[in-house]
Parts: sequence; structure tokens; C-alpha cells
Amino acid sequence: MLTLAPWLLLLHVLAALWLAGGAFAGAVVRAQTRKAPDLASRVHGLRIGDRLASVYSLPGGIVAGILGFGLLHPLNYGFRPGWVQASIAIWLLMLVNGLFYLRPWMKRALAEAEASLATGAPTDELKRLTAMKAPRILADLNALGVVLLTWLMVIKPF
Repeated sequence: MLTLAPWLLLLHVLAALWLAGGAFAGAVVRAQTRKAPDLASRVHGLRIGDRLASVYSLPGGIVAGILGFGLLHPLNYGFRPGWVQASIAIWLLMLVNGLFYLRPWMKRALAEAEASLATGAPTDELKRLTAMKAPRILADLNALGVVLLTWLMVIKPF
């Protein structure tokens, strides 16, 4: 009998790769944007970072998580194994961090960057937003979360 589980698993892995692409590319873009020599280059880096989050990280994370939940029963894992519970907790933390902290911060920073570009000089608010360490740290923690989730899903340590 044909089952959908292998197809769901394939889509789950592809969505996880989609998430990973956005998370790891975002880290590279953040690093290069901080080193940008002028305002226009910084604004361009913020635009790319916003696009990576909108097109890759957030949709990939949401779809991978939903498909992961959908695989628990067909693959006979259920919610009991520790690695499943840890994976759900990490996924939820990453999702909340991405949707309710990083995304709003990026939208504010990008709006300020665009306004600064229009005036020709960085505003005080843009300087404040881009000097914050928390968004960089939390974005990198989301990338680390991808690594932890991969380890949990492959090794199933507990």
C-alpha cells in the first residue's frame, strides 16, 4: 500500500533546507552589511536580509515544523521521545524569536535605512537599531537552532 509518509518526510527535509539556507545566508549577509563602506551598501544588505527572512527562513521554518508534526504519527514516534519534545521546544523558540522579535526589528531597521538613504545620512534611530547586539545574537541562535534540530532528528539521542 502506498503511503504519504516518505513524501511528507521529503517535503519536511526540503523545507528544513529552505530554512537553513535563509538562516546561514542571513549570517553572511549580516556580517558583510556591518562592514559595508557606505549607507547605500548597508541599506542594500538590510534589503537582502529582509528578503532572506521573508522568502526562506520564516516560510521554511513554519512549513518544516508543520510537516514535522504531521510525521510524528505515520512514523510511529508520537510525542513521547525526548528528542521530539526537545525539537518542538527549539522549533517554537526559533519561531517566536523569528516572528515576534527578529521580523519586527528588521522591518523597523529597513524602514529607517530607507528613510536615511532618502535624506543622505543615517538617522539616529538607524544608528541605534543597527548598533543593537541582541538581533545579531538571536539571529545566530536561530542558525544554531537549525544545527541542533538537525542533530536531534538524525541522531535521536534520547
